[in-house]
Amino acid sequence: MDDVLIFGSNVHFLNDVKFFFSNNFDMKDLGLVDVILGIKLIKKNDGMILTKSHYVEKLLKTFNYFNVKPISTPYDSSIKLKKILSK
Repeated sequence: MDDVLIFGSNVHFLNDVKFFFSNNFDMKDLGLVDVILGIKLIKKNDGMILTKSHYVEKLLKTFNYFNVKPISTPYDSSIKLKKILSK
C-alpha cells in the first residue's frame, strides 16, 4: 500500500489506528494532509472542500496557458436540457 488517509472525529480512535498501523507496518506519519491523489483538501469550520484547481493551474503553466486572457462562454439559460433515452 502506498498512501493511506485516516480521518475521523474521534482523536483517540485515530491514534489507536495509527498505533496499530505503526506496530504492524513500516509507516511514516506525514501529519495533516494537504493533497492526496491529486485532490487538495481545505479544512473549514463547517466541513471540508475538495478541489483540483491546483492541478488545473499546474497544467495551464505546463502548457503555457496560465496567463492567457479568459473569455466567457455563452449560455442561454432559457434552453431546457433533457435526457434522451437510447433505444
